[in-house]
Amino acid sequence: MRRSSLSRWGIAAALLTGVVAVAAWRTATAAPPPEPQPDSGTTSSEVRQSPEEVRDYWTPERTKDARPAPMPEDG
Repeated sequence: MRRSSLSRWGIAAALLTGVVAVAAWRTATAAPPPEPQPDSGTTSSEVRQSPEEVRDYWTPERTKDARPAPMPEDG
């Protein structure tokens, strides 16, 4: 009976060692993290004006004279 108990522990230890070895191997061979992408030029900002203030600012004259913001070029 003692021999059977020892061989069960040996098998369990061997299986555990195998699982740990496979996990370590997979972690070591994992692909490196991707390079960071270049900045897209996108920005954002908080709007501090109320909708009424914005509406009052954009008079028909200002709207008519407005120019679109420059857009980034693909390159």
